[in-house]
Amino acid sequence: MSFRGLQREILAAFAALTIGASAPVHAQVQDGPPKQEPLEVLTLEQLEARILAGDLKKVRALAIEQHGETVYRKRFGQGELGDRVDIKSAGKSVTALAVGAAIADGDLAGVDVKVWPYLGSSRGDPFDAITVADLLSMSSALDCNDWNRRSPGQEEKMYSTRVWRDFALTLPARDYSRDEKGAGPFSYCTAGVFLLGQVVQQATGERFDNYVQRRLFDPLAIDGADWRRSRSGEVQSGGQLTISDEALLKIARMVMDEGKWQGEQIVPRDWIKTMLSPQHQLGQHVHYARLWWLMPVRSSRGYEAAWMMKGNGGNIVAIVPNMDAVLVVQTENYNRKNAERYAFMALTSMLMSLPVPDISEE
Repeated sequence: MSFRGLQREILAAFAALTIGASAPVHAQVQDGPPKQEPLEVLTLEQLEARILAGDLKKVRALAIEQHGETVYRKRFGQGELGDRVDIKSAGKSVTALAVGAAIADGDLAGVDVKVWPYLGSSRGDPFDAITVADLLSMSSALDCNDWNRRSPGQEEKMYSTRVWRDFALTLPARDYSRDEKGAGPFSYCTAGVFLLGQVVQQATGERFDNYVQRRLFDPLAIDGADWRRSRSGEVQSGGQLTISDEALLKIARMVMDEGKWQGEQIVPRDWIKTMLSPQHQLGQHVHYARLWWLMPVRSSRGYEAAWMMKGNGGNIVAIVPNMDAVLVVQTENYNRKNAERYAFMALTSMLMSLPVPDISEE
């Protein structure tokens, strides 16, 4: 079976989890996301008008690529087409690609590697048992939950410190146990992904942003991407990546094409499979893989399963294999209540604008 066929198999399994065994092979999610006020169905022209009127607040860029060709790009507000936007936690998905590259290069032995030897002296259990896989799937023993402001590891508390590494390495442990497959419970933790970048940095001998630039961005001809840093100069591999919509189209197409870009294998095909394998079900239609999300987006024939890079403000890159399409929404709607809803209005309008391709098995 080709990797594209394997993707379909994974997506079909996703559909079976969300809507039952009657799901068609192309994994349309016919009953859609959880019940809420329906998203408006807009043409691209209507969507642009709503954005220009301020109805979707600070949407900054939209882009669509299908079959390897950019078919739509638009900039809104001040600035020019191609200006960079901070995509917040959507940058975590790039860190997952960097881990795969480090494994391919022989710098990391695999996802079962214990991370603490790369980070400092032993702390004993459960810290010494934390693996690369734990940090990739948001399931480590660190007492860290960004969705709970009272959590010791909540990311805003880290940002107030000068040395983020010290903050993350001294977090307490939470009540933690592994299931029969060796996986722990989900807890969304930016500090853990920051530590994952520190592991890559230690393993490769290169500062994290330099490694990503050389190993991933240079082959894609991506320039000017910038990661936030701590006051002590540490790179925030847990997100806060400022990057252009065009660069995001390239990254997503490379993932869609089994880790290849223009015939060159940038990231191993097997790593793409590993990275996109769902690890946690967070809602009826929401799954988390390894720093990537799996969620439905509406097309003209129903709902399509999409792999997503997602960040604060509704910054989303959606890879829709069954449409051979990539969608990019960049915004500055940070911490707004309806930010993700606005982003999904844009995603829906963009995907609805595309013709449905023939998806017969390869």
